[in-house]
Amino acid sequence: MDNKTNPAFFTSFPEDFDVAILPLLFSWPLNYSPHPVAMKAAGLLQSHLEKQTEWSHNFGLTDGLEGEIIGKMFGVLVVQTQAKQIGYLSSYSGKLAGGYHQSGFVPPVFDGLTEGSFLNLGMTDLTDINLEIKNLE
Repeated sequence: MDNKTNPAFFTSFPEDFDVAILPLLFSWPLNYSPHPVAMKAAGLLQSHLEKQTEWSHNFGLTDGLEGEIIGKMFGVLVVQTQAKQIGYLSSYSGKLAGGYHQSGFVPPVFDGLTEGSFLNLGMTDLTDINLEIKNLE
């Protein structure tokens, strides 16, 4: 693992990969076929989701689970470290198991619950403006 790869988010493939099998370019997005390595990463993530016990989320796939059924979109990005180690990063959209941060997943680009975040500061300003308008009326 090189010093620029965060091991908390990087998942190694269980077997060595020949770097030569990786594509040199992304496919054209309007005629996209996922690369076999990306499909392997997606399958490994699916297996992890089925077996993990850190958190619980009702995806609607298993009868009898408590809580509202909430589907979720997941993604993987195959990456290569500077040390030529092949692995992938995993992410999800929105909240998973009631939170924006789960072990092994990259954090969201935007987290509206972070204290002092752009959204929270903006909402505070907006509330002040609305109060001022109300007082002026």
